[in-house]
Amino acid sequence: MRLLITVIALLALTGCSHSGTREQHGKETEAVKDFIVAAELPEVAKIHMVDEIRYFYVNDDFVIIPSKNDYYLVEFRGTCYQLRSRYWTSDMIDIRVTKRLLYAKFDTIRGCVVGRIYEISAPQLEELRYLGDAPGAGQFIDTP
Repeated sequence: MRLLITVIALLALTGCSHSGTREQHGKETEAVKDFIVAAELPEVAKIHMVDEIRYFYVNDDFVIIPSKNDYYLVEFRGTCYQLRSRYWTSDMIDIRVTKRLLYAKFDTIRGCVVGRIYEISAPQLEELRYLGDAPGAGQFIDTP
């Protein structure tokens, strides 16, 4: 009986220790893209910023930026691996036209070019938070 429990525990740990692969990353990205289409999120050209950029990591292609009263889902032009890094490097410089605005297609976050910006409501944020393939089991990672 102990042997069976040990084998099951080892199998469970092996499955949990599997790091994110491209296949898993693709599922996350596709799930978020499907959410954008299904929720018919309105695209905006810019975000009015109150302070410096603060974002919540969704995956390597998307972050959520809270504004004064709104939330925005930001999609990058390409995969942004720099979002995972806790350490700053010179290629992560943010380029912004103005401090008070974040523009799609021009500005960068951690060196990654912002592709599109979608406005999301608080209920949509909660729905996105618990999206089946979103990382963190319903938790966004807050990254300054």
